[in-house]
Amino acid sequence: MPLNFSDIPEVVIDYVRERFAVANAKVTRTLEAQPSMYEETLDHLLVMELTASPRVFFAAEQIGLSIESHWLGSRWMYGRWEIADIAFFITLRQRGRLEARKLALLQTKRLYSKEIDVAELEDADYRIGIGRLADRIDPQVPLSQPRWFSFDADSVYGAMRAGHEQVQRIDAYMGERDLPVYYGLYNPPVLPFRAAYPQAPDAVPHPNEIGCRVIPAPTVHAALDALPFGQHPSFQDLTLAAPLDGADERSRQGWRIETFIADEVLRCRQGSLFDQQRDPNLQALLYGRSAPIAAAISITIDFGSGSAE
Repeated sequence: MPLNFSDIPEVVIDYVRERFAVANAKVTRTLEAQPSMYEETLDHLLVMELTASPRVFFAAEQIGLSIESHWLGSRWMYGRWEIADIAFFITLRQRGRLEARKLALLQTKRLYSKEIDVAELEDADYRIGIGRLADRIDPQVPLSQPRWFSFDADSVYGAMRAGHEQVQRIDAYMGERDLPVYYGLYNPPVLPFRAAYPQAPDAVPHPNEIGCRVIPAPTVHAALDALPFGQHPSFQDLTLAAPLDGADERSRQGWRIETFIADEVLRCRQGSLFDQQRDPNLQALLYGRSAPIAAAISITIDFGSGSAE
């Protein structure tokens, strides 16, 4: 009998949820401590934390699982990434033999604090390289004078704007390729949030009540359409009228990323399912010269003898 995603046992789904929750906490803690952290660095942290997950074997179920990653390169080398920053691939195998695949594309954006600017990385930053850190000869904002920063519901996702070309490109890509795209939104652990920067070495982190959230791109784009041209959407602007999960009122801010992967993608409620060995849309995503992703996370679930048979 062919494998399908409904054959994945709860213990495996629980493990995936826990690993993504750990990665969520890592990224959120970084944004809490370093409010001007680059979006690309937050992507790196998420990817690397997941990659550090050990390969595991569930003896009772005779199932092995691995989480791997591949970072495709910086924008100035391969062109500007317009569609998604991270692709999540879920692969089911039976004793190593490919059975089924799923894909979810994530375009990531971070919330900006009200007091401390975020200088987004540009192509020139990649070309200059290490000199950005080692050759700062101009006066800098003193670290010896801590200052306060804050986030609240009016804080904005500063790299997103109503009417921006990227929104149009994502819409066109979804229509052309029939692949859904989602926004991964990096937020502080709680809102409202206020802290000192630099923080004290013994600062106690907040519980991660909000953190990294995921919302379907059409829902985000509908919210952007309601804003004046060029306006940055706030946290409140992207808070939904109804929760994505009826059992979780907080999902008005989107699914937690661990819930999205474990309970939406693995359970086949979200993402794209590929039942062909060589789907043309998947091949274009993986091998096209203008492949629209910057990093990939692959979760392989391998069923052994006696599993799902």
